[in-house]
Amino acid sequence: MATAIALLVLWLPIVTLCYVGWCLVSPWGTCRRCAPGGKNRTCRACEGTGMRPRLGWQLYVYFRRLHRDGTR
Repeated sequence: MATAIALLVLWLPIVTLCYVGWCLVSPWGTCRRCAPGGKNRTCRACEGTGMRPRLGWQLYVYFRRLHRDGTR
């Protein structure tokens, strides 16, 4: 059990930093709702573009706006 916790403590920050880097390099991902058929004009998730922001990017934008609005 101790080795599992130690591995989790070591790998969790690495995986988190890799995901943050991935979101900074490529903030847009393919839409999961219309990805099998390509762009779908009636898709409400991506508004027909076939691309939607990743969850990490959405969180970054949310906290950036929260900080900006709180410091004005």
